[in-house]
Amino acid sequence: METLPSPPLERASSPEPWVTPSLALGAVPQLDRSVSTASSVSSVSGRSASSRLSDGGTRRGYMRPEGTQFSKSARSRESVMNLGTIAHLQYYFARTGLLDTATGRTGKARKSGSRTPSGTERPLSGVDGELSAFSFPSPASPDGTREHLGFVDSPLDETASMSWEDNEPMMLPPTVSTYKNNPVYVPPPPDMTVLRRELRESLAESMKHLQEIEKYIADPQQASAIKGTNAAASTAPDASGWYEIQGLNLLDVTTLAIRAAKNYYTAHEEPQRLYAIKSERQIRKELYEALEVLKRLAMRNFANGVQQYEVSKLRQWIDDIGTLLDTEEEKERLEQAERESWSWREGDWTGRERERELLFLKSFDSSPDPLPDWTAASEGQGPTPFLSALQNGLRLVHLHNTLVRKSKRQFEEIKHYHTDTAKPYRCADNLRYWVKAAELRWDIKLDVDVMGVVHGDAGAWKNFDAALLKWCQGVREEMTLEWQKQKNQTRTPTLQIDPNYEPL
Repeated sequence: METLPSPPLERASSPEPWVTPSLALGAVPQLDRSVSTASSVSSVSGRSASSRLSDGGTRRGYMRPEGTQFSKSARSRESVMNLGTIAHLQYYFARTGLLDTATGRTGKARKSGSRTPSGTERPLSGVDGELSAFSFPSPASPDGTREHLGFVDSPLDETASMSWEDNEPMMLPPTVSTYKNNPVYVPPPPDMTVLRRELRESLAESMKHLQEIEKYIADPQQASAIKGTNAAASTAPDASGWYEIQGLNLLDVTTLAIRAAKNYYTAHEEPQRLYAIKSERQIRKELYEALEVLKRLAMRNFANGVQQYEVSKLRQWIDDIGTLLDTEEEKERLEQAERESWSWREGDWTGRERERELLFLKSFDSSPDPLPDWTAASEGQGPTPFLSALQNGLRLVHLHNTLVRKSKRQFEEIKHYHTDTAKPYRCADNLRYWVKAAELRWDIKLDVDVMGVVHGDAGAWKNFDAALLKWCQGVREEMTLEWQKQKNQTRTPTLQIDPNYEPL
């Protein structure tokens, strides 16, 4: 038997055009005013301004920004935490009206009586006939009648005329962070005098333990009697306990001394002066050798006590650090005495500015040829002997680097420059390096015709002379201020107070 094909399934008839569309079922997030339909726009437009303000004080659809949680990596980035969120910026612009002014969409106040009781707009006068041609049927009202939908104000114009509530909190500017970021406490840099005192105290404590161990190695019975222990017990098989105590004490005090030395080396304000006395490679080597001695002593579990060669190595390390500190303190005293002897630091030099700056440059000039006298350059004349000595820029580069090393803020040193100045472009490069470094390091902006100075143009020498005078004055004032602050700084005493001292 031949089967007949089954008829197609019947579908529900389409809804009528005037039926109000419903929101999507199970939408995530829930849809409210985001549906762009005629009915939804009409329902939103029909709400009063007071009801919208009571919902949370929104404007142009921007809600008040809430707290935002970020990942650990994002919280550690300053670019993320310094500025507010995008919602905060939008809310700020809408709150202050900057968005309306910038886009030219400033709304006008609505006239009273422009709405019908149902919430629709009244037809504009003079255009009733035109609007009636474009009217559309609206859904049935509760009383069974039908109304016609006219044109309504857009949400942009409607929300622009809204006024904000009086109890609105003060709005922060967009550059203020809206995140609750806990401030990070950054401790102040350590004082070199305190670090030096701690290092000397740690070295003295280690040396005292080494001296006691040497006495014990030389005469175990006498040392044990001094300690109040039994001499026979020190030679018994169970003397390992005494050796362990002795080694642990030495291990503790020497480890503290090594840590103090590491802190002093890494936090040093002028490492170049420290490394001029002893190289960084040698300092690290001595530290590792002292750590190796302690490591081998602990690996054998202090068996047979501390040996004489181990004491000698640790003692030698302590003596070397003490010599290094003494040499450094002596160099500091010599530098301070040299600064006090410079006459250009203080006094009245009115009318003798070039003489003062020349003495300033001679104090830091390491060239074997002395600088000539500094005389003022005349307009339209050739270079003076002083300007000719600085024409290739090499001497200025060396002076800049020397002054940077002598200062507290040691950065923007000129590391790449031309030593062979036979070519004019190399001289010009050296002068450019010096001008740029003066701006970056000393905050002095110079106006120098580099090519004019290199080629010997008559009009460039006067500007070059003025730039040199300005540079010398700025650098000298900064250096003098640093030395004055260093001199007036309250220093912590470096002498160790003996806790066992008893006054007479």
